[in-house]
Amino acid sequence: MLDKDMIRHLIRDVIAEEVRHLKAKQAASPAGETVSIRSDADLAAFARRVLELAEDPKTRAAIAAGRHPFHLAGAAPSPASSAMSSQRIDTHRVDTHRIDKGVVTEAVIGKLPKGTQRLVLAAGVSITPLARDKAKARNISIERIGP
Repeated sequence: MLDKDMIRHLIRDVIAEEVRHLKAKQAASPAGETVSIRSDADLAAFARRVLELAEDPKTRAAIAAGRHPFHLAGAAPSPASSAMSSQRIDTHRVDTHRIDKGVVTEAVIGKLPKGTQRLVLAAGVSITPLARDKAKARNISIERIGP
């Protein structure tokens, strides 16, 4: 029979392995593009660039899954990203949250606002068993998107 300390140790090992895997994958993936939008002309140029990139099915899928991010030039990191250990969370509706990268742990689930009913995870996002249990206890459904 496993005692609590052994279970904790095993969980820490799994999380550490997932984090190493994600860091290696992020290092191999493109850093994305920095975008400067200061006028309607800049916005139109950005829209044309996205359309151009979307012509390639692999790039379109990468954009949709968050593997080809766009960054605003000179923008500070959003409070949500720093509060969630550099995970990007996108609030589509009050009851839905999206996480595009990283590992979802029990602590991340605990930081979601009350009333959250749905958690959308992009491809490549890992979730720990404890996080699944906590989400289930809070009646939060988990949905995966992307390839």
